[in-house]
Amino acid sequence: MRSRVLLVVLVGLLLGWAAPLRAQEETPQMDPQMMEYLEKYATPGEHHKHLEMLAGTWTAETTFWPAPGAPAMESTGLAEHTMVLGGRFLQTSYRGDFAGMPFEGMGIAAYDRFQNTYIETWVDNFGTMVLVSKGTCDGTGKIRTITANFIDPMTGQPTEMRSVYRIVDPDHYVLEMYTQGPDGEEWKTMEIAHTRAN
Repeated sequence: MRSRVLLVVLVGLLLGWAAPLRAQEETPQMDPQMMEYLEKYATPGEHHKHLEMLAGTWTAETTFWPAPGAPAMESTGLAEHTMVLGGRFLQTSYRGDFAGMPFEGMGIAAYDRFQNTYIETWVDNFGTMVLVSKGTCDGTGKIRTITANFIDPMTGQPTEMRSVYRIVDPDHYVLEMYTQGPDGEEWKTMEIAHTRAN
């Protein structure tokens, strides 16, 4: 009887020791190549700090020119910029009015370390397309220029839109948008002056 109890205890101890060994053997090890990728391309860097300069809530005063030389239209709104996913992306939510109609939009601004480029997506309630822009900054992050190529829903023709973010100081920045006129020449279609609310 005593030997049987001793046998049960020994088996129990062996199983107890074997379990951690099996767990160690079954724990997947990170591929060194994957570790290198994560460190080099998936970790936020200097350009993500540039995006972070816009984090916060901003009042927005918009001036819009519907055509070259046309009288300007003005509107106001509120923009909220939040760094998300561990500081990897700048998420934007915008609401206001445009030509007397409620306007809402949202976007994601990113810096892709693999492609070495800024990428921005934008959607709003004035359309069903996703606008994708790519570009660069001046090195300080205070001037960022991105360009989108898309089919203009109004004309059905390919067109290009260039957007320029200019950080004036920690509490003010301006977003300028330029597009191609009927003659193919670029003209400023919109300017949004932002003032930090918090």
